[in-house]
Amino acid sequence: MGHTEAERMMTGLLQVYHQYAQDSGAMDKAGLSKMMQENFPTFLSACERKSPDFLEKFFQKEDVNHDEKISFPEFLSSVATVAMDMYTESQGQKPCSEG
Repeated sequence: MGHTEAERMMTGLLQVYHQYAQDSGAMDKAGLSKMMQENFPTFLSACERKSPDFLEKFFQKEDVNHDEKISFPEFLSSVATVAMDMYTESQGQKPCSEG
């Protein structure tokens, strides 16, 4: 039996995380920046138009334990932030409405 679409999406998220995580198993600021630029360019562009230092603030917000790294749970939170923005945009709000 094949995987469901939801299972494939979860596997894809794991692959994205591992692609940008360092040997320590976490993303640094540069890794998160590159991941956002390569995977969420529309979201990032809209947010940077509103706030040129958006990525810096985003990293600080998502780095909950302030260790200068994005762990997998923190990564999931950052992806949820993007997903929520995409949802609100689909409901007629402007992009990066929380940014």
